[in-house]
Order: sequence, then structure tokens, then C-alpha cells
Amino acid sequence: MRFALKISVCTVLIVAVLFAAFGHILIQSNFSSALGLRVEQMVSAYGAMASSLEAESTMAELYYGSPTADMLEQILSRSRQGAGLTAAACALYDQEGRLLAAADGVFPTRLSFEQLQEGQLVYTLQAEAEGPMLHTAGAIALQNETHYLFVRLPAGDLFAARHRQVRTFVALHLITVMACVGAVLLTSYFVSRPMTALNRAAKLIGQGQYEQRAEVKSLDEIGDLAISFNTMAEAIEQKVTALEGYAKQQRDFVANFSHELKTPMTSIIGYADMLRSAELDEEDAFMASNFIFSEGKRLEALSLKLMDLVVLDKNDFQLTRGYARRALGHVIAVVTPLLEQNGLTLETQIEQQQILYEKDLLLTLITNLIDNARKASEPGKTIYLTGRKQQNRYRIIVQDEGIGIPEEELNRITEAFFMVDKSRSRAQHGAGLGLAIGNRIAQLHGSELHFESAVNKGTSVWFDLPMPQEKRGKEAPIEEADQE
Repeated sequence: MRFALKISVCTVLIVAVLFAAFGHILIQSNFSSALGLRVEQMVSAYGAMASSLEAESTMAELYYGSPTADMLEQILSRSRQGAGLTAAACALYDQEGRLLAAADGVFPTRLSFEQLQEGQLVYTLQAEAEGPMLHTAGAIALQNETHYLFVRLPAGDLFAARHRQVRTFVALHLITVMACVGAVLLTSYFVSRPMTALNRAAKLIGQGQYEQRAEVKSLDEIGDLAISFNTMAEAIEQKVTALEGYAKQQRDFVANFSHELKTPMTSIIGYADMLRSAELDEEDAFMASNFIFSEGKRLEALSLKLMDLVVLDKNDFQLTRGYARRALGHVIAVVTPLLEQNGLTLETQIEQQQILYEKDLLLTLITNLIDNARKASEPGKTIYLTGRKQQNRYRIIVQDEGIGIPEEELNRITEAFFMVDKSRSRAQHGAGLGLAIGNRIAQLHGSELHFESAVNKGTSVWFDLPMPQEKRGKEAPIEEADQE
């Protein structure tokens, strides 16, 4: 059963039952009140009739002696009219319960009034052939003897009024229930419509349309649910996008890694087979051996860099405190001979500051950046290494005057195995892992690699290192060689 239908059925049942119960109580209360009022009127009229009957019977006894049955009927009729009970039938019984006289009605010739005391009134509501009747009986004193006055008053108008009320109530009840059904169905539709929209959006997301969102049309609880649903959907979309990107990177990684291994291995196997199976002159043998050596060195570098990537997944490296000039001096000493061999000049501008770093990782990072600048530069160009304080961190910048990087490829250059110029990189034993490793090292120092480049004008790469803060409790250790 649909949610809207459940709400409608439950609400209509509750309204119908409560309305019927309250209606029954109200009608019964009105009937009881009307009956009570009729009884009070009957008691009052009965008293007036009894008094009139006693007075006239006394006068008849004075003038005529013992009154006859006809005289009693006339007295009874006049007393009834005097009391305003013209619609009632009445009868007079003697002490033995024998009928003495009756007015407008057929009464039993004998009734028992044994338990009725003088001055006491009893009344009952009985159904007769003529309709419901209100019977009233009481003991009165006539001619110094106890007599019983019996009055029968029609009460059909009370029941007719109740029947009319019941019919009116039933009609109102049906109208109310129908109106309630319509109102509840309409309300349930508008209340459940956002839920239907949420359900539809959830199904579409389940089918892969992760950009689907629920429309927020209110600020109530359902609106809050829609907002929370959209937040969840956005988080799912981001996670799925990230997973898809990660899966793509994994596929690219495997494909590139396979290619990087297959190409040199094919050449190595081919040249090794040539050396083994054919007699080559000295120059060809040297060329083959040199190619095997070169490709072997590239495989060695590739394996070492892959191991570095695996090692860098650990985040428990201890940063030590040292001085920028001494740390970067190690880098300068390593790269200067290689740059001179390629006809390149290294210019440095190092501001002396205390920094926090991991010595071997920082040496690897800056060496890779300068080596990339070397590969991108022609002889006679200059490479710049700058270190300066930037707010509360220390910024290191490597800048070259090389071939540059196209703008559309800047966002991918830190991916593993990605190379801007594959033929140029492989010719210089590159595998596309240097910047991927470098970016991980920068992240371990709380930063990342930032690039600015223009084709044929050069590239600038920078990252930040943390600096020791004063009064921060336990400080990072200072390397002995760096203490000044």
C-alpha cells in the first residue's frame, strides 16, 4: 500500500470512528435532556391535576354525596384539561386497584399499585401500539381513601426528534468523511510528492546518474531530508569520480609500466641475441653492448624510482631542523658537475633560515627538479634556484629557460609515467616518475608542487617547507652538521 493511501485510510478511520462516537454521545445526551424535561413537565402537571381532582371530588361529595362513575370521569377530564394535559389519557383506580373512571383511553380494569406509597410518583417509558408512551402513576387521597391516578402521555415526538437528529447526523457524517477523504488524499499527495521525487532520484543514482539531485521545495523536515540527500549524493558523486580517476590512473600506470619495461627489454634481448649468435665487428659490438648498458641503467633507475614511490606511501618520516643554505648546498654540490657537462649555468639566491625537512627526501626532490630543468634546457641557458621566507614557511623555487610545458598538460605532469615529450625523456633515461615522486615528497613536507610555464620560455616550480615555530613545546632535533 502506498504511503499516501496509508495516511488517508488511517486518518479517515480515526475521523469516522471519533465523529460517530461523539455524534452518538451528543444525540443520546440531547434525547436524555428532552426526556428529562418532559418528565419534569409531567410531574408538575400531575401535581396540578391531582390537586384539582382532590378539590372537585370533595365538592362533589358535599353536594351529591358519593360521586358516581360518570361524575368521576367528568372531574377527571376537567382536571386533565386544567393541568394542560389535553394530549394525555388518564385513569383513576381505587385502593384495591380497580378502575373507577378513565378519560380518553382504554385502560386495564385492574392494576396493582402495592408498592406505591402516598405522595410518591413513578414513571416508565413503554412502547405501545400507538407509539412510545410515558406512564406516570401516583397515590392521592380522595374521600379519606387512597386512590391511584394513572396518566399516559404520548412520547413519540421525542423519538421522532431523535430519529431526525440521527438522520441529519448520518448525512453530516458521510459528508464529513468524504470531505476528509478528499482533503487527506490531497494533503498526502503533496506531502508524499517530495518523497516520490527522492525515491526517483535515488533510483537514478543507483543506475549511475550520480549528478542527479532532489529538488528542495520546503524548509520542513522533508526539505531537510532532501538537503541531506543532496549532500549524500554529492559526496557519493565525488567518491565515485575519485574512484574512477584512481582506477584510470591505475590502468594508465599498469599500461605505462608495461610499456616502459617492454621497450628496453625487447631491445636488450635483441642486442644480446645478436652478440650471442653473430660475430660482430668491434664497432657494432660496442654499439650493441652500449645500448644494452644504457637500457639496463634506465631499468635500474625505473626500479629505484618505483621503490621510492612505494616507500613514500609511508608517512612516518621524521623532519629535522636545519639551515637552508647548508641543506641546499648539498644539492648544489651534487648537480653542478652534471649541469656543467651540459653547458648550463646554475644561479642561486638562498636566504638563510631555519627549516624543517627530511634530508634525503629533500635532496631527491630538488635534484629531480633541477634535473628536469636540465633536460628541458639547451646549452648556454641558466637554471635558477631560489630559497626565501614566505610568511611563516620557506619557499624553494626552481626556474629554467627551457622548452616549457603546454597549459593543457600542467595538471597531469605529477601523474606517474606521464611525460610531456616522451621521445626526449626516454633518450635521457626518463620514465615519467620524477615529478610524481617529487610531489609526494612535497606533500610529506605539508606542501605540493606548483607549476608556472610558457612554451619556449621556461618553467617555474615551487613548493614550501615548514619552519620551526617559537614556544611550541618539544622541537624537532637539529642535525649535528647543521648546528651553527
